[in-house]
Amino acid sequence: MTNTLAQRQQQLLAYMQGHTAKSEDDICQHIVQQGKVATAQRLGIYQNAYNVRLKETIDTDHQILGRYLGDDLYEQMMEEFIALCPSQHFSLRHFADPLPDFLNGQPPFNEHPQIAELARFERLLLSAFDARDAKRATLDQLTQLEQDKWPNIKLRFHPSVQLFVSQWNVVNMWQQLKQDQTPPEPVQEKNAWLVWRNQERFTEFRPVDNIAVAMLEMFQRGKNFADVCQALLEHLPEKEVSPTALNILLNWFEQGLIQYIKSD
Repeated sequence: MTNTLAQRQQQLLAYMQGHTAKSEDDICQHIVQQGKVATAQRLGIYQNAYNVRLKETIDTDHQILGRYLGDDLYEQMMEEFIALCPSQHFSLRHFADPLPDFLNGQPPFNEHPQIAELARFERLLLSAFDARDAKRATLDQLTQLEQDKWPNIKLRFHPSVQLFVSQWNVVNMWQQLKQDQTPPEPVQEKNAWLVWRNQERFTEFRPVDNIAVAMLEMFQRGKNFADVCQALLEHLPEKEVSPTALNILLNWFEQGLIQYIKSD
């Protein structure tokens, strides 16, 4: 069989990831001997550098998770994740995207579900920070709409807007760890947070109630303002629906969460 560059690349990658002993023999045949350092030793140095770079990537993305786990458990997590979840992207930015799912399924981490949720929160912060840029609708654009157009309002949220729904108090844990303080004990409590990048390019997050979550999810599904208000009747008395929905809308525009308004 004709050897190709793609085959050599696959053999080198297999060796870097430590998959088989045969991969070392295969790639060694194509490494030119230089100086006094043996080919196998040179490959070993390269393999070590590859794994160190992956660990640095995880550590950059998940500093707070590392503080929570402690050095030994964090090192174990990184080694097992690198072995079981090899990189699938050209960019290291996405290397640790599968980490929350890994933590959900891999002992001993899955015995403490707040660990996976803490990792998921950190990844949402990254996603919000890295989201593409876009213009934001202004509060004036909303308030200047003609009254008869309000029922048909549809919203497109800024690309950085993320909804984090958690079953544990991991945001409070994250905040304490960020300040180098002892985190609270894990408490099972359902809560929701909005995460986004503000106009000064800082990532923000704040808690949101069930009404705001319902509105957000309906607007994201393409529903208009009339549909949203009708659905809120299941949660609020009729006289409270319009002022509550309007107040949430105003807050969203003031915080720069809306990319544009569409009114058919």
